[in-house]
Amino acid sequence: MNSTPHTSLTADGGRGRANHRRLLLLVRPRLSLMVACSTWVGFLLADSGPISNGIIATAAILQLSAASSIINQWQERSSDARMERTRLRPLAAGTLSPAQGLSIALVLATAGVLLLLTLPSPQPLIFGLLAILWYNGVYTPLKKMTPFAVIPGALCGALPPLIGWAASGQSALSTPPLLLAGTLIIWQVPHFWLLASRHRADHGKSGLPDIFQAVAQQTFYRIIGCWLAALFSVYLLFPLLGLVRHPALSVLYLVALSGILVAGFGVLRTPLRESDARLFLLVNLSLLLLFAVLITDRLLGV
Repeated sequence: MNSTPHTSLTADGGRGRANHRRLLLLVRPRLSLMVACSTWVGFLLADSGPISNGIIATAAILQLSAASSIINQWQERSSDARMERTRLRPLAAGTLSPAQGLSIALVLATAGVLLLLTLPSPQPLIFGLLAILWYNGVYTPLKKMTPFAVIPGALCGALPPLIGWAASGQSALSTPPLLLAGTLIIWQVPHFWLLASRHRADHGKSGLPDIFQAVAQQTFYRIIGCWLAALFSVYLLFPLLGLVRHPALSVLYLVALSGILVAGFGVLRTPLRESDARLFLLVNLSLLLLFAVLITDRLLGV
């Protein structure tokens, strides 16, 4: 029996929704948007240059981040297929072929590079290419060698705010962008390890070196505590160095930061595996607070 037009349309709609879901899983929009947001914050922190440059840089990094993520999934499709958390990613699940994935990554990377080429300074393009090379050429292979790969790998996440700052026409080698980049380097380590701890059993199936086999549980939480102490110390530098220019906003920032800090170290006092989700949330919330304060401060003007 021939299918009716209604049946064909329903089938086409179902395929369209499935393709849309596959694309979302492939580009990992939350991660890419977070990376793009750090680019925008870097541009606003510079407080100069045409707004169009900031928009172009942010859009370019959104695409480069998605491209780099797809290449990473291509590199790790075998280990991704073994973990519950990642097994449904299109390349791991086989719903998209490796060639198709790389083709999409190439289109996104090309679009991102072309956008960066329109900016007056070559710095954003240099940093953008370095971010992809470091993430896919250094960090991803290192994950197969050491459970501490995230420490050198964190450089990738530090580059987007430098790109945003450089898009304003200023040199990225100055205190404000370097401070923001350094903050992101420190933030990524507890963020990654707490995410891994939340999925500890699942992570063990990947076949990658496991930090939970390298260090005892109590030692792991002491390490997390040291990174958090360093992170919150760096957070304090933003108002101290005048990068939060409005006094009332600085006070609100410090009060909110103190609340997150007290809650975080309260969790660490009696660390349990069940507390990882709460601590992970607090670490992410602290960075979102910094971004929100810096953006609001620039929108309010001097």
